[in-house]
Amino acid sequence: MARYTKNLVTGRQLRAARVLAGLTQRTLGAALGVDERAVRFWERKHDRRPTSAPNDARIEQALLEHGVVLFAEPTPGARLTK
Repeated sequence: MARYTKNLVTGRQLRAARVLAGLTQRTLGAALGVDERAVRFWERKHDRRPTSAPNDARIEQALLEHGVVLFAEPTPGARLTK
């Protein structure tokens, strides 16, 4: 069962994290088991929560596996892991 996360808060943040991880919409979608159109849809929600909590956890885990950590405070963002 997916854990709840509050770190993924905007579609803009998702796009930045994906690009930082060096992933295309297609490769992130494949890692999540969804079509790239789903990733594109989530990213278009610029300043809104892009997905539901179960998807948030899966996205966060996939990005972490590619060396990117999401954070919500002090402002939504993403950074490379050490």
